[in-house]
Amino acid sequence: MRMLRTAVAGAMLVTAGQSVAAAGDDADWQLFGRVLSLVQSVAHVAAQSNDPRAVERQVEHLLSGRNTEANRLAGDLIGDAFEDMPARYRGTVLALANDFAAIARKDRARQSATQAPGSEGALQARKDLASIGLRYYDAVQFLDAVKRDDRLAVELFVAARGVDIATRDSDGVNALEHAQRRNHRAIAELLATARR
Repeated sequence: MRMLRTAVAGAMLVTAGQSVAAAGDDADWQLFGRVLSLVQSVAHVAAQSNDPRAVERQVEHLLSGRNTEANRLAGDLIGDAFEDMPARYRGTVLALANDFAAIARKDRARQSATQAPGSEGALQARKDLASIGLRYYDAVQFLDAVKRDDRLAVELFVAARGVDIATRDSDGVNALEHAQRRNHRAIAELLATARR
């Protein structure tokens, strides 16, 4: 699976570069320059490291959403792609993106399950939350993630150990009760397990 993700990422970067080069617009060339910088940063890690898995880890870091510049670049590329894409293909592309996100969440959950609940896992979860604009210690953001059925964010909040998962909102309703009331079964199960 890791090699597949690496190959897909490489193909996406090359394809983006080819379409930008064909367009010739100055703004497109700026975007292409950012893609090149991102690719160069991955290649640089490989060139400087004796670790054969360094590139793979760097690509996983980019694809997992933990790199702010990669996230911004992906948003720009997707925005540009959707601008010219016929409407009949947009639904399929969105479904594909949702499927890839589900696969990534499952991979992340498996990784979290196999990691020891030590400080290293909590530190990574805090970094991951920060990379998506959330504060690991913010109980309101934690409850909001539960309410919107954002399982990945909830898993990260639990792993980060910065909020009391039994915290209650201003109405006295805790996270588990919110998940149960909204029929968010996976999150309710996660919270129930984490409370033990």
